[in-house]
Amino acid sequence: MQSFGNHRVDVWKTITIAPNESITINKVKAPVTLEIKNLSDEKISLVSVLDIPNEISGKSEFKYRLPKKGTLKLENRNTKSVSIYLHYSSSQAIIVNDKELK
Repeated sequence: MQSFGNHRVDVWKTITIAPNESITINKVKAPVTLEIKNLSDEKISLVSVLDIPNEISGKSEFKYRLPKKGTLKLENRNTKSVSIYLHYSSSQAIIVNDKELK
């Protein structure tokens, strides 16, 4: 999608997080609109210096505008894998676990 010559990145991705593993959205280069749907019955812990809830309950969703240089970590502290549906929109790609999410 193009607007006034600025490219927007708009990505939808399903991600599975193994037990006792996490995914980290590293310091973003531009503000990011995030929508995270927890597809599992288990809760997912959110870790951030930002003022946000500390978990996403099972079968619920979390919407947030992550500011520039913001970081968000999603931790699966459960004994089963959890799946999330991640949608993000930004003028820059985001880095998840040191890889650009496309």
